[in-house]
Amino acid sequence: MPKSQLTYLVLGLLAANSMYALAQPADADYQAFLKARGEASWINANAEHPAANSAYRPIPPLASFPANTAKRDLGFALFHDTTLSSDGTVACNTCHMGMMGGTDGMTIARGVNGERGTRNTPTIFNAAFNFRQFWDGRAFDLDTQSLEPISNPVEMGHNLESVVANLQNDARYRALFEQAYPDGVTAANLGNALSQHTKDMTRTDSPFNDYLNDPKNALSEQALRGQERFNAVGCVACHNGINLGGNSYQAVASSFNTALQYALPGEQGLAARTGREQDQLVFKVPQLHNVAMTAPYYHDGSVGTLQDAIRRMGNHQSGRVLSDTDVADITAFLASLSSAFFNTGMHNMSNSQLQDAMREQMPDAMGQGHRMRGHGEHMQHMQNGHHSSAINNDENDTVHQHGAQQ
Repeated sequence: MPKSQLTYLVLGLLAANSMYALAQPADADYQAFLKARGEASWINANAEHPAANSAYRPIPPLASFPANTAKRDLGFALFHDTTLSSDGTVACNTCHMGMMGGTDGMTIARGVNGERGTRNTPTIFNAAFNFRQFWDGRAFDLDTQSLEPISNPVEMGHNLESVVANLQNDARYRALFEQAYPDGVTAANLGNALSQHTKDMTRTDSPFNDYLNDPKNALSEQALRGQERFNAVGCVACHNGINLGGNSYQAVASSFNTALQYALPGEQGLAARTGREQDQLVFKVPQLHNVAMTAPYYHDGSVGTLQDAIRRMGNHQSGRVLSDTDVADITAFLASLSSAFFNTGMHNMSNSQLQDAMREQMPDAMGQGHRMRGHGEHMQHMQNGHHSSAINNDENDTVHQHGAQQ
């Protein structure tokens, strides 16, 4: 093609793209995001690693990210404080529990007054590496994401202005905010403190992450076979990068009719935010770190086991009927994404030890009245085994009076 014709073609494409952009409704949040200036996105971490241009990239040690101790500790206290909810029963950790991989083990989360949400709770661990937050990507960063559950009527059901006023009237919180932020207690600082704690919930000690950093840290033969099948079947097309997902939107099935099988009444997916028909039942691809711990699966919690999720994804996304051997091998690979923190730490503790260990992490400046209120009762429910029977069972779900709509 002559150079002049190529030039005209490029100019024509640019003009067409500009006209398309002008025809789209303005997204104020996105415009603010584009103009924002701050720390580099964590999804770009380890860009210089030798594996950065391959399908998978290891997560660097948490110590490689700058952290403000005052903000992190304040965020921990707020994350576990039920007074952020309207009835004093729900804290962030009510749905994002450490010993359950940062989830709640329920099909659909519940909030204040037993209100039923609309989606399954995603893990909070390693969420800092997602390119958007929530299943429909409506939050561009963790600061924004952290505030929304507080005012959501089926989550914490509170008024954000009232929450800020309550924090300002609390001498202990006021002192902690003033220590961490020049302007003290504000809604923006509340969201930022909570996001600092979320970032602190990053785990890098899985066998697979060790393997990516140094292949001498061998995986089991079955896990290696599973990785090969994971790639060959096509799972890697969506579950890739530093978070093995969390970096794109995809339909829950290659066929829209099949996708409808996983749609609760009124569910639109990304289309509810964009208004585009092609975004019906499209969701952010979930990240896979610690996925073996976060059943049930899918945005509606309709799949109870990891093996079933693997079979369904192979069939509905790649058109493959996976053998039992394939499923077992891929399961072994996904299990290698689990943090040793869970395998050798929290899961070996009793219920009382868990509560004591988490209380000990609370900043001394916060009184006992703010520590873990409402959390012990919920953990007792989990210890009694209610969470396992709650999968796909709305009647048993009523045992849990807490949750979060994601």
